Amino acid sequence: MKRFLLKSSTVFLVLVIAGCGFHLRGTATIPASLQTLYVQGVNMQQGLGLELKRGLTRNGVTVLSDYQQGSAVLTILDSKFERRVLSVGSDAKVSEYELHGIVNFKVSDGDGKVLADSQTVEAQRDYQFDQNQVLGKDEEERLLKEQLNQQLVQSILRRLSVL
Repeated sequence: MKRFLLKSSTVFLVLVIAGCGFHLRGTATIPASLQTLYVQGVNMQQGLGLELKRGLTRNGVTVLSDYQQGSAVLTILDSKFERRVLSVGSDAKVSEYELHGIVNFKVSDGDGKVLADSQTVEAQRDYQFDQNQVLGKDEEERLLKEQLNQQLVQSILRRLSVL
């Protein structure tokens, strides 16, 4: 009886999850016109540019290091990362920060026709700050910036998949 109940509840849970439309986030389906892409306006060797290159490559896009005639172009118009004070303790020292990332981009196809004009994606993270653990908090901030970059890249890839 116990086994039957366990199996029944498992099957019911799977059906509910499948029925609500839940599915694991996989790769984005990038259109054929964007399968060969040149990215400009960002350093592709570090930070957001490197994460963008990795994300595009994982999704089957050939990222060109130099522009070639007929290839689509992803232009990063603006990329900002800000650290804002989120809360201050009773001793007037910062106790919490918020990291905020904004990327503004546009996409044009191989013929120069604009496919997406000036789109913006944003991401944010917050963290507790302790004056006594400055080195540890610097490392935490670095990791959070990496996560912000990953989230921004995922948002860009989702936008590219609907073009």
